[in-house]
Amino acid sequence: MHKFSRRCGYIKKSRTDLLVDVARMYYCEGLSQEEISQTIHLSRSSVSRMLKLCLEKKIVEFRINDTDSMKVYLQDTIKEKFGLKKVLIVPTGFNHEETIINLGKEGAKYLESVLVNGINLGVAWGTTLYYLVQAFFPERKINVDVIQLIGGTCSRDIETDGLELTTNISKRLKGNCYVFHAPLIVQNKILRDMLLQEPDISAHFKRFNEIQIALVGIGSSMPDANALVKAGYITPTQSEELMSMGVVGNICGNHIDINGTLCNVEMNERTIGIGLEELKRIPNVIGIAAGKRKIKPILASLRGNIIDTLITDEITAIELLKESKDLTK
Repeated sequence: MHKFSRRCGYIKKSRTDLLVDVARMYYCEGLSQEEISQTIHLSRSSVSRMLKLCLEKKIVEFRINDTDSMKVYLQDTIKEKFGLKKVLIVPTGFNHEETIINLGKEGAKYLESVLVNGINLGVAWGTTLYYLVQAFFPERKINVDVIQLIGGTCSRDIETDGLELTTNISKRLKGNCYVFHAPLIVQNKILRDMLLQEPDISAHFKRFNEIQIALVGIGSSMPDANALVKAGYITPTQSEELMSMGVVGNICGNHIDINGTLCNVEMNERTIGIGLEELKRIPNVIGIAAGKRKIKPILASLRGNIIDTLITDEITAIELLKESKDLTK
């Protein structure tokens, strides 16, 4: 035990307490070893030995926080590799829901940063976009028109439906909201073509050429992750059939292969929404997705130059780079 002058604020202290005090004064308060020696009435060499002992006993531990550097590395590598405008990487959560909530928050912040008065915003559908809209509360009212990109899913999954998301995000902006009432997928190509000739729908589709920014999800073709299966449009068996034909995922209902090329599948002819080539002409298509089942669809969207900005999580980003290397071997 050590006894110190009461005028210094010290009374009898245990050895461990003394080491903690010395460590706090040196590492937290920025006192020199000489100043500490005068405070605790011990020699400078004793203070030096005590600081060394703090490290040995792990009273003081040093940790290099390389999370940010890893995030920057992933962002820069993916951006350069695929020629993107922007890549945003968020921490991977404890579960998938926490991860996509993180994506939504990051996406909402990014969206606010790029929106300016007078532009048009296109909105697709999906769970991750739902979380983005939930987190989107801009500090200022921006004069932006919002345009629905794809047909609705009716009452199957109302919260993530394109019409619902378009309407909700428009409420937080100052501008017009343009929606159209048609299903995402219809029974056949003839019906699809007829609906596209309807004056209101035809006028709506012309607005696609005026969009500067688009928010899109990136869908997987795996049956247990396919949003079209969950929405009731196709069965798990049909989803597997699409995979057997080379479909890895879809963007705005456009089914694509691993190179981001539109697949020659009948379902593409029954889908009501923005076409792949129209989507590519939009200056900034923001793709947001995460998870093991989304890796190939994300890679396809990057290879096909479909998206300009990618928002994903750390683990997905790492696996994405691995997958891209494996497919080039």
